[in-house]
Formats: sequence, C-alpha cells, structure tokens
Amino acid sequence: MHNGFTAMTKNNSWSDTVVVLRNRSYSAKAWHRRKQNFCNERHNQDFCNGFRAGYEAVCGGADGCTPAFPPSEYWSWEYQSGEGQARTSAWFTGYPHGVRAAEEEGTANWHQIQMSPGTQNQYQNAGVMSQSGIGLSNYSQPLPGTMSPGGMSGIPVPAPMASPGTMSPSLGGSGSGLPTQSVVPHVQ
Repeated sequence: MHNGFTAMTKNNSWSDTVVVLRNRSYSAKAWHRRKQNFCNERHNQDFCNGFRAGYEAVCGGADGCTPAFPPSEYWSWEYQSGEGQARTSAWFTGYPHGVRAAEEEGTANWHQIQMSPGTQNQYQNAGVMSQSGIGLSNYSQPLPGTMSPGGMSGIPVPAPMASPGTMSPSLGGSGSGLPTQSVVPHVQ
C-alpha cells in the first residue's frame, strides 16, 4: 500500500492531472463570476468555451496569445457553414477575455517556481531580473542557439559576482569546473 501511495503522489502525471483539474475548476468559477458581462454574445456557449480555454492556458503557463487554430472539436463538418464559422469566431472572441481574467485574478503566476531571496538578489545585482522579481531586463527573447540542459530554449545569465571579502554561491568561476555563464529556461 505504501509503495502504491508513494508512486501515485510522487508521479508527475498525477501532479499534472491535479493542476489541470484545478485550472478547470477555477476557470468555471471565473466564468460564473463574469458571465453576466457577456450575456449579449450570440453564441454564448462557444464564447464560454474560448473564455475558459484562455483562462486555463494562462494558468498552465501559456503566454496568453490566442492560438492560430481553434480546438479540434471546431474542425468537424458541422462548423463548415456560416453558423459554424460564427461559433468558431465566438470561441476566438472569448479566449482573450479568459486570458485577461486569469491575469487580473493573479492565477497567471501560479506556474512560476519561487527562488530563494539570495538567488533573486544575485540575479537583480547582475541586472538580469527586475526589482519586482517579475520579468527579465535586457533579455526579452532567448538568444539564437542557446539551449538549457533539458533542451528548452534559454536565456544566458551572467554568473553573479561576490563582493570582495564575502562568500556567496556562484554559478561558475575559476576553479569551480563550471562555465561562467549558465542558462535559465525560457518559460512561456
């Protein structure tokens, strides 16, 4: 029993499932709180589907840009008509409203991983992270050809420098055997 419980609770797919279910629940609550603002939409259910898709995408770490294509359920023959095109358009119209709702409620930041204050100070002192801890300065896009060890595109980050006479953890330097520049994954 203990091994089965440990396997279920330590398994990343279990964690992913819980996150997806949490995001669905919160998107439903957000829609319920805001649906009176959209009662004049002609295809309200499709608008709702787009709203919830945008909300859930941002909760899961997406950048909030509307996707190029609607979900595959909108690809069938029944959407290949004037009415179907209007319903698909309603989905696209609802998506950015869901994104905005997630950003306003702060759920857009849930996927971010916290870092220790010491590490955050080092990045701020190196001029890579803003004082608020949100966003990167001078590095809005990953540089071409940079990759993190996991294969994700990354942003090169200079190694933090310690003040003379102090000891601090460093990402690299002479004698450490590590490169003087590391790569931070670019989270979308």
